[in-house]
Amino acid sequence: MKGLIIIALLLPNLLPAQISVYFNRSIDSTLALPGNVASGDQDFAEITLGYLGEAEHSVDMAMYNLSVESIVEGLIAAKERGVKVRVIGHVENIKNARFERLRSEGILVHSNPEAPDGERQGLMHNKFFVIDGRPGISPNNIPTVITGSWNATVNQTWVDPNNIVVIEDREVAEAYLTEFEEMWGSSGDLPNIAAARFGNTKLNNTPHEFTLSNGVRVALWFSPSDQTSSRIVAVLETGQTSIYTANLTFTYNELSTALRNQAEQFNADIRCIIDNVDDLGSDYNFLRGFAETFDWQDTAIFHHKYGIVDAVPIGSGSAPAVITGSHNWTSSAENFNDENTLIIYNEEIANQFLQEFAVRYREVGGNRVFMNSLSVNEIEDALRLHIWPNPASGFVVVAGEAGGRLSIADLFGRIFRVYEVEAGALRLDLSELPEGVYFMSIGAVKEMIRIVR
Repeated sequence: MKGLIIIALLLPNLLPAQISVYFNRSIDSTLALPGNVASGDQDFAEITLGYLGEAEHSVDMAMYNLSVESIVEGLIAAKERGVKVRVIGHVENIKNARFERLRSEGILVHSNPEAPDGERQGLMHNKFFVIDGRPGISPNNIPTVITGSWNATVNQTWVDPNNIVVIEDREVAEAYLTEFEEMWGSSGDLPNIAAARFGNTKLNNTPHEFTLSNGVRVALWFSPSDQTSSRIVAVLETGQTSIYTANLTFTYNELSTALRNQAEQFNADIRCIIDNVDDLGSDYNFLRGFAETFDWQDTAIFHHKYGIVDAVPIGSGSAPAVITGSHNWTSSAENFNDENTLIIYNEEIANQFLQEFAVRYREVGGNRVFMNSLSVNEIEDALRLHIWPNPASGFVVVAGEAGGRLSIADLFGRIFRVYEVEAGALRLDLSELPEGVYFMSIGAVKEMIRIVR
């Protein structure tokens, strides 16, 4: 079978300005949609310092661990210029030198309670900043959230593969602030230990679904109060062409079962990278039964916790989504730990994560291409055009092995469009065509497509 190639036509640069994604390892820009090259090899500390330096009113940080001195200095500098700074860390980490330095400079540091002897210690495993989220900012100031898989530690910043997502949106920031203050125990400057809620004492008390002003839809879930794993399953179940996962650890069988179901029902292309394959209850071997699954094995910790749904075929716009945040795909994250999970429904963001995943995939020995066409099944029938989606509303991806002159005509034979195409896959913008039934033809090969509005 001939190799399939993509020709991207009329594809606008729709990268949402309100969401910025950064990776601290390299990316594969050859998989980028036009104008959508991912930000790889980034310094998360430097990026975060930029936002801390712009804070006008408040900074709230919930961070499992902290060892980056520049972040400590940035928090102190914010306090010194009058910004209200509150910090929550994990109880087993807050006695380290960096947290102690914050305390010595008058910044209050709060934590989850220590578990009684013999009881399981839940983790305050969140990793997020809410900048200027508290009431009192100027109307023109847009609150900002920084989240992702990154702990503000030296290795997590410069060695271990990680991602961060920056969202500039008031409502999203208010949801993260609500979660922070539930753990803080108050909306004031001082924590209220008696009222603070962590772990399974927390409430499902935040909004979850948001549509940003640029039209991008996001969802936000906190653990263990929000049944986060069922939300992840629901996203995985939308995947019909490809699902790629990148996880430090993967032990939650409902998630691996959802991946198997998509592989069996749709022949979806499933690829997984896992670091801690020997964790108790690991789904590594289960996943290997139906998916291309790799043990990370590098000395660096593979700290991601993301899933990419239907980013391939590239430019198909099927129903692409990204799952990321602090939530490892484990029972502990679901039932015990304080976690946050962000789901972004956006083709450009999914494509950026694909660029990151592709390099990590090759680093663990993966050698299959990321199909730039309908990748569910190889196109073995050269006498048939494959059109997807059908019905279509704004675009279609047309794939086939026969190149030539592609025409689009109505039922009366009137030709509306003509393209010179090569063998492979072609994304066509049909947003200007009226609603109705059309035929796409190359030579004697003809397929019907319906345009709906």
